[in-house]
Amino acid sequence: MPDQPRAPRRGRPPLEGLPERRRQQIIASAYAVFVERGYEATAIADVAAHAGIGQGTVYRYFASKREILDHVVDFGAAKLITALEPHTLISRPSSVAEMLAAIRAAIVRLYAMLEQEPEFLRLVHVEASAIDRELSDRLVGMELLVSAFVAHELRRGSEEGWLRADIDSDVIAHAVLAMVVPGVLREIRGENSSQERERTTTGVLTILEKALRPRDPAAAGSAR
Repeated sequence: MPDQPRAPRRGRPPLEGLPERRRQQIIASAYAVFVERGYEATAIADVAAHAGIGQGTVYRYFASKREILDHVVDFGAAKLITALEPHTLISRPSSVAEMLAAIRAAIVRLYAMLEQEPEFLRLVHVEASAIDRELSDRLVGMELLVSAFVAHELRRGSEEGWLRADIDSDVIAHAVLAMVVPGVLREIRGENSSQERERTTTGVLTILEKALRPRDPAAAGSAR
């Protein structure tokens, strides 16, 4: 007896790209709930409810809440990197003034991002990093990525002569981020104001200008 053709399957065909969209939906919901309630106080049921799906669907894509947190940290880090736009620092500034303007613009974008999501760093930098070494290393890696962009331009400026030749580009790049931290902590505590942001930013840039600007040989000779 010849094979009979199979009857067509009933039901809706699977939507193309649905698994990845579902994963991103769960990660975005987990980010929102973790920020609101904290990681420890959040259950898988809370994430599922926020996403409008069942707990079984969450477990279909993630084995545990801890696994979700890995992706949430990456999600938050991507938001921070997007806000800072470190790639704009490789738009080839050709003077100290242009370099400082790029750094100022990045700081302004960071504050704007924190104003829109004031609990972001509390989750990513404080709570998540305290959970285990792996997450702490992820956050350190994020800082290394941003500082690498800054260090690249510092080295180029030194080679081209519009920055001092004797600076340690890697140290200065990390110092730039470290000097921004006090303002970020005030932002987390809700103690910052537009005046404080400007004062902190101006202070950071003033220190950098003095550290980066090439010394005037004539002035240096007269000071001897």
